Amino acid sequence: MVDYIAGLALKAGVRVGRGYYNNVQRGEHSSKGLAETIQKHEATPVITEVKFASPSAGKIREHGDPLRIAKAMLKGGACAISVLTDPDDFQGNLDTLATLSREVDVPLVMKDIIVSPIQIEAAARAGASTVVLISELFSRRLTEEPLDRLVREASRLGVEVLLEANSPEEFRRLPEHKPDLYGINNRNLSTFQLDLSTTERVLAINGNIDRPVVSESGIENPRDIVRLKNAGAEAFLVGTSIMRSSDVESKVRELVNA
Repeated sequence: MVDYIAGLALKAGVRVGRGYYNNVQRGEHSSKGLAETIQKHEATPVITEVKFASPSAGKIREHGDPLRIAKAMLKGGACAISVLTDPDDFQGNLDTLATLSREVDVPLVMKDIIVSPIQIEAAARAGASTVVLISELFSRRLTEEPLDRLVREASRLGVEVLLEANSPEEFRRLPEHKPDLYGINNRNLSTFQLDLSTTERVLAINGNIDRPVVSESGIENPRDIVRLKNAGAEAFLVGTSIMRSSDVESKVRELVNA
């Protein structure tokens, strides 16, 4: 069986080694943090994702203007925007993150396979408010860097950490690392299997949560949002279903009004 996350981690290490993250445009940090934005947002907090491809779905959308897409997302009511910066499997790039940071004043999330503090530095330079760290990369030692070192580096640079898990056992260990937000990825990154009940299972046996919880992956419609809200998730990261829509603004509004 293919172990997808191991391959993604290997490619990320190669990108770090060849200097992809070293030459980054200077961005501008939003005046708003993601955790606070989620807690204060009156409508459903939807973090929309600019993503043109993924290893699980292939091509999602023909390349368009990321800024135009992002502005449509914000008109629809998105509380924050996630930007893929992995060029190998997601057709992402760091310049998009930096460009958006200069044009919109909402929290921006850098989404990548982060295995090195060099990537955290790139996120800060490009204007990201938040980085996503995948706990499985560290628990399985798919990177030589300790998770706590990356969390400390993000804190030093003023970047929030969304630390994600895919199982109840993994989620239970997240507080040890003191992230700013918790994420639950409904997609198993080893197999790419998608299961929305992941969020339900994780939150059913993990109470007394002291940070905002973001449910990620597989969210298609308002019914999914309501289902995940009922499970205890506070915010929702949605990419593919929005990027596939012919009317991005309306699709986001539909989710935000759930």
